[in-house]
Amino acid sequence: MRLQKKVFSGPEAAVSPAEQILASTYTVLEACQNGEPLPKRSNSDAGALLHNILLCISRHRASMDFLLDTFRTGKLRPRSRRVFWWALAELLWLNGLPPPVIVDTATEYIKRRHSPAEAAFGNALLRKIVALQEQGQLAELLASAPAAVQLELPAVLYQRWQKMLPGPALTELAAILQQPAEVILRARHNAPREAPAGLQELPPVPWAADCRLFRLQGANLSEIMRPGGGFYVQDPSTLLAPAMLAVEPGETVGDLCCAPGGKALLLAESLAGQGRLFCRDRSAARLRRVRENLCSWNNVDIAPGDALRPDLPPGSLDALLLDVPCSNTGVVRRRPDVRWSFTENKLRELVQLQEQILAATAPLVRPGGRLVYSTCSLEPEENTRQVQTFLLHQPGFILLQEQQLLPTSEHDGAYAALLQRT
Repeated sequence: MRLQKKVFSGPEAAVSPAEQILASTYTVLEACQNGEPLPKRSNSDAGALLHNILLCISRHRASMDFLLDTFRTGKLRPRSRRVFWWALAELLWLNGLPPPVIVDTATEYIKRRHSPAEAAFGNALLRKIVALQEQGQLAELLASAPAAVQLELPAVLYQRWQKMLPGPALTELAAILQQPAEVILRARHNAPREAPAGLQELPPVPWAADCRLFRLQGANLSEIMRPGGGFYVQDPSTLLAPAMLAVEPGETVGDLCCAPGGKALLLAESLAGQGRLFCRDRSAARLRRVRENLCSWNNVDIAPGDALRPDLPPGSLDALLLDVPCSNTGVVRRRPDVRWSFTENKLRELVQLQEQILAATAPLVRPGGRLVYSTCSLEPEENTRQVQTFLLHQPGFILLQEQQLLPTSEHDGAYAALLQRT
């Protein structure tokens, strides 16, 4: 998504920096109202500020909506609610602007863009919240909110995860998901043995003990990530599926949902220039990054391709990685907006797509070969139940291993299952 610097033009042009950032925030929220992901952060100062506000809204929207619904005296239109999200983010969590500036900016924006009546309603609502904050009563009010609100979860995910996890575990998970994810780097095959200054080496993770991991600690990320450098930004959870596949040099391997290429890079390094790696993805645009990541390997075949209609012969692969499209509920730390795009209908559609991908690609694996099915989801329908359904319909495969990672402060959530064709 490409953002405009200003929403208004002519006599209605935004007149202050606060209104300009509000206008940009509103534009993004309106564009993402049907579950589209938030745009990536731009490198400008204004882009960083906008990104920070959007993440704050995503992390605290449950509390924001609880306050708005508590104090509204009539119907609150979505268009006004988006303005109030910006105002409450600034008032209660970011503290970058004085309360009068926030209230006046939001009120004037609604008045000029929507209607004077909505502006008057918004002015009264925001001033009520400011007064409660100044009186020290807001924290007490939020503490009386429903459990889902206190955990900053939408009701649909709270109800699901409540069935999966006991109370303390769910509270701990919700707290973890509110923490911004750190930048973690993996040492590539060509990385120097001695880490550059500004990188702190971390203990290895149990599921990929051979991978060297580092925390960014003062180093310049763009310098560390220069072309041909020895490091790659990679959350430890993404190592689970490639490690489980355990590719050996000389094998013929497929990664048929390969973008953006982090797992494919691990597979290529495991092949060490011997054998063949076929990388396919439906998105030609995302394949550009895959090519950049794997440009140093000449045994990799990268091309657009749909996993529902694979272009490889049956029985041609020793090992197949299927990192399928999923609900992404395991990466809410990194993408807090995911919690608000999740719906039961979308989950059902994804489960059906995953089932179809498994059915279409399983014949590519030779007898005795391996298939790893993986997601970054926490939902059983996409993970253990999906694999159980596959085995029910594909008696020629057996389950050798499966593992579910829940998010922690050190890594995101992920699932992987290792299957073998008999």
